[in-house]
Amino acid sequence: MGLRSGLVRIGRHLRRGAAAYGVLSIALLLTLLASSYVRQNVEAEARTRFEETTHATKAAIYRRLKGNLDAMFGARGLLLGSDPVEQDEWDGYVRSIEPETRLEGLQSLSFATYVRPGEREAYSREARQEGVRDLWPEPDGERSAYFPLKFVAPSSEVNRKMINYDAYSDPAHRSVMDRARDTASPQATMMDYVLTNAPSRSEADLALRKGYVVYLPVYQEDLPAYREGEPGGSVAERRRTLRGFVVGTFSADELFAHTFGRTFHPAIDFEVYDDQDAASSSLLYDKNGVKNAGKKGDAALFSEEGRIKVAGTQAGTREWDLYFATLPAFERGAKSNLPAFVLVSGVTVSLLLFGITWMLAHSRTQAFRASADLKEANLELEQTNTELQRSRESLVNTREEERRRLRRDLHDGVGPQLAALMLELETASDLVSDNPEASALMAKLSKRAREIVSDVRRSVHALRPPALDELGLVEALREGALQYGPADLRVSVENPEELSHLPAAVEVACYRIAQEALANVVRHARANHCSIRIRLDEDAGTLSVEVEDDGRGIRDDDGAGVGMISMRERTEELGGWCTVESVVGGGTLVRALLPFQINEDAPRREE
Repeated sequence: MGLRSGLVRIGRHLRRGAAAYGVLSIALLLTLLASSYVRQNVEAEARTRFEETTHATKAAIYRRLKGNLDAMFGARGLLLGSDPVEQDEWDGYVRSIEPETRLEGLQSLSFATYVRPGEREAYSREARQEGVRDLWPEPDGERSAYFPLKFVAPSSEVNRKMINYDAYSDPAHRSVMDRARDTASPQATMMDYVLTNAPSRSEADLALRKGYVVYLPVYQEDLPAYREGEPGGSVAERRRTLRGFVVGTFSADELFAHTFGRTFHPAIDFEVYDDQDAASSSLLYDKNGVKNAGKKGDAALFSEEGRIKVAGTQAGTREWDLYFATLPAFERGAKSNLPAFVLVSGVTVSLLLFGITWMLAHSRTQAFRASADLKEANLELEQTNTELQRSRESLVNTREEERRRLRRDLHDGVGPQLAALMLELETASDLVSDNPEASALMAKLSKRAREIVSDVRRSVHALRPPALDELGLVEALREGALQYGPADLRVSVENPEELSHLPAAVEVACYRIAQEALANVVRHARANHCSIRIRLDEDAGTLSVEVEDDGRGIRDDDGAGVGMISMRERTEELGGWCTVESVVGGGTLVRALLPFQINEDAPRREE
């Protein structure tokens, strides 16, 4: 039972606050949508910054690699266009491409000449004559080919030590060189260690750093298809016409560090791996020194992998795997308080709207209750007013009926008795005419009796106009209208109905209203003719009286006088109304409506 009553109270509460809870639900839904939208925008903005950085980095690396290859192709053009090429020419070309400023990461640009087994002794003898190091490392037995570095630039202590170094002796380099020779395209080695200058604070003079080497084959000039831009012929013909390789040695640290410049976001990690699979290949470069690719654990907010070709356009060309990942600093910067602010603000506004709507709904309910109470009070007041008006009408009717009865009693009873008393006093006066004292007393009594008769007559007239009882309403009005003849006012009374059975209050009100209206016509209207129209509507229980003249009418500055107020009060006493208005064409119309109830038991006036 208690549960049921509790559910009923909850249901009643929800019905009363349905609008407020509806507003709260919609506002909270909009708040969640807005917060989600803002959070998505913040994440999208962060992702856009991340993607812009990665795309810019890839483009920069591509441009740098392309620039390095262009420099190598330019060196090959020098070899093809100038025969023979001397060390000074080679050094001049390398200086012209400005490797320190335009080709950061280029450790050396060299030419590895092709030395056949039969030419090895002559090449070694020529090297000793020039005072440079002989071909190294010392070969273990006879090989099919040798490729010592004949030219190495720019000229530095590190690069001078590399003169006549034969990378073909290294099986890893040999396979790359053979592939470059057979495909007639530049080919890059896997991650290797290149000899560079030691850091400034190091005690050693030289150091090995991660890097890679690119080999670009150079063929004889008389290869027909080669002059058309695409080295033609078979693999055997390419092997036969090979002159050597343009060798580009690159330091990975310097290459990638100088590539980024100011475009790279400091809170993004960048790693380069020497194959398509970061998990199983060698690390070429790591921006922050901590390997993150393939690492298990907390995933970065954003990460991306991409591949880029190192050199060549043929199948088998080496590709690097580029790995980008956001660091905690980026994630902290990407986190925004705006979604939380939108959520908290939205919830606050939702609760505020809920409170306002709840108060409005409660006020509306209270207003409806007050309105219902007010309607009930108005109904009771109207009923009270109606009862009061009925009591007032009954009181007026009773008063006038009582006045009519009292006048009749005074007229028919007291009047004759006083007349008889007057006659008896006159007779007694004649009998005592001989006695002066008695005669004087009788004269005094007769005078006093005449004064009493006059007072009674005035009282009778004050109670009710005598003409109403003597002539009736219509004839009384006609008789009263005759007194206005000297004022040049013609008065006509129209009455097609029998009015002898009207209540006394209605007769008196009609008579007094007509008299007051005629008096106003004479005093103010300056009219020549006035008509009084009386109509009886027994079905509706009303008597209407209209007094119309052809005078000047009502002016704007005319105020309501005592006569107008008296006419309205007489009609309102009986529950009727009275209006005064101008007539089109000139004149004034006084209209009064007097409701009544016909009493069949009331005595009728005898004609």
